[in-house]
Amino acid sequence: MNWTERTSPLRRRRGPGTTTPLRAALALLAVLVAGVATTLAVATPASAATTTICKSSPIPAGYVIIAEGSSASCPYSFPNTWTITTPSTTSTTVMCKASAVPTGYVAIAEGASASCPYSFPNTWTIRIPPTGSASVMCKASTLPTGFVIIAEGSSASCPYSFPNTWTITKPSTTGITTICSASPIPAGYVVVGTGSSASCPYSFPNTKSIKLP
Repeated sequence: MNWTERTSPLRRRRGPGTTTPLRAALALLAVLVAGVATTLAVATPASAATTTICKSSPIPAGYVIIAEGSSASCPYSFPNTWTITTPSTTSTTVMCKASAVPTGYVAIAEGASASCPYSFPNTWTIRIPPTGSASVMCKASTLPTGFVIIAEGSSASCPYSFPNTWTITKPSTTGITTICSASPIPAGYVVVGTGSSASCPYSFPNTKSIKLP
């Protein structure tokens, strides 16, 4: 064998560690595919409860708006997206006033966020009121079904002039509960008396005693 035959690239056998051009191309393609998959995985929301939608889409029931944003994928001028979430059932959630307070929740404060639209204050802090004790809510919020008003008060965290809060609770199922006359009477309860309290609005008598028959 002459020197040309021994050294020619076309005649040399490729060892097991040698990479052919085809193998190199396939390896590069695999890396690119893996990179795309990783990018898609990162872009997936961490929680199914929080997502971003186009403003042209209706807000699903049970969700609240927590921010607005912009996307070239959505129609209309910027900002044209909403970030929405399902509010916490165990603690507070800050939401934009652009969306309605969900049924069963009450507003306990208002605030301001550059992430939400409209002029300040433009947010609500909301929560589900406890059923085993009294709690305070802003009068600007709707009283949840089954709760009664037992007092009014004032808070700088709530809108409108003082007094601007209600103290609410679930009425007793075994005895008598005294409520403000301003309160609705829950279904199934009956009035067994009236009275007066400086903690409730309006002129005396301004309270009712209710119980289950």
